[in-house]
Amino acid sequence: MTRYLLILMMMVFGDAVSSQTFEGSITYKIMALNPEPTMIPDSIWQQGVKSQFGDRGYMLQKYHYKHANYISEIDAGEETGFQSYDPKKGLLYSWQKDSDTAIMVNTKKETDTLIEIYDAEQTDTIMGIPCKSIVVKSNMGEMTLWYNPDYFKMDPSYYKKHRYGHWDRILAKIGCLPLKMEQKKFMSHIVQIMVDHKEIAVDKERFEIPKFREIIESPTN
Repeated sequence: MTRYLLILMMMVFGDAVSSQTFEGSITYKIMALNPEPTMIPDSIWQQGVKSQFGDRGYMLQKYHYKHANYISEIDAGEETGFQSYDPKKGLLYSWQKDSDTAIMVNTKKETDTLIEIYDAEQTDTIMGIPCKSIVVKSNMGEMTLWYNPDYFKMDPSYYKKHRYGHWDRILAKIGCLPLKMEQKKFMSHIVQIMVDHKEIAVDKERFEIPKFREIIESPTN
């Protein structure tokens, strides 16, 4: 069950016109909140979360960025996972530590129809950075992103064909990486918030994708 939930959350998270593009790392805390408090007692939900992620009850996902490349390490308590993007092929690979099998997503394909993206009134301050927000509405649900266009700038041309997760449209609008995301879908409520960041040169070798024995195309693709 832990392995299934880890892969599922990896896939959820799935998705500036400036010469200055962020290079370095951002670590997010990912929390699975009770999606239906009126139906599921919160005490039972919390027990389930702790059984998956230990007493801390959340995951950590550390992203490394360099130009169009990104790779992340996911710490889910007893399980460790990875996710890496191949910008040349537009493919996103997800796998678990010591596994020779990966799940592959073609990011050029849109798996959820976008309805609209609009500016929202919600604001927040994250690690001392004041943020405004946008809302992304799709057939499958709604996601709110908090951002500050003066921080973690990203050239949207890097991801202009990254339709998976609507990242092509999101980056075209905000021009930077988000500091917080809240996603609500059917029986799913995920909050991802930045807890650490470092602007530092990243070796290109970090983005090398392993040779897998088996690559499985994601059923959602």
